[in-house]
Amino acid sequence: MEKYKIPLAIILAAVIIGLALFFGLKSQQSEKITSTASPTISQSNPTITMTQTAPSPTLVPISLPSPAFSEDDADAIKTALSTKLGTSKENLVFEVSKKDDKHAKGNVREKTSEVGGGYWLAAKTDSSWSIVYDGQANPTCGQIAPYNFSTEMVPECLNNLGNVVTR
Repeated sequence: MEKYKIPLAIILAAVIIGLALFFGLKSQQSEKITSTASPTISQSNPTITMTQTAPSPTLVPISLPSPAFSEDDADAIKTALSTKLGTSKENLVFEVSKKDDKHAKGNVREKTSEVGGGYWLAAKTDSSWSIVYDGQANPTCGQIAPYNFSTEMVPECLNNLGNVVTR
C-alpha cells in the first residue's frame, strides 16, 4: 500500500486540477451568454420562453498600409527631399504619416536641429517621386491641383489671394 501513495496522490491532484479547469472554463463561457426572458401569458396555457444569445464579435476598423507603397518609395521620397533641402539623407529625421500608391505626406527635420522642420507632400509621377510642397504653412491650391491629392491628405490649400480654402 505504501508504494501506491505517491502515484495515487499524483492522479488525485490531476483529477482535481482537471475538474477545476473544466468548471472554471464552463463558468467563463456561461458568463458570456446573456439570457432574456420574454413571458408569454395566455389564459389557457401560460408559458415562459427563454432565449439565449451569445455576444457577437465586434469588428474594429483598422487602417492597413497601402500595399503599393513600399520602403523603396519612402527611400525615394527621402532622397528627393534631401536633394531639395540641400542636405544628405543621413542628416534627415524623416517620417511618412499618410500614403497611398501615388501620394504621400509626412514630416522632416535635420538631425542637428531639435526644433523646426516642416511637413512635405510628394506625388509619384511616371516612375519617380516629386516633392510637391515642403514647409510649415498650407501649400497653394495650384501646387497640389495637378496631382489629385485626397482631401484627407490635404484638407486645405491657399488660393491665389493667399486665403485658406477648405477642399
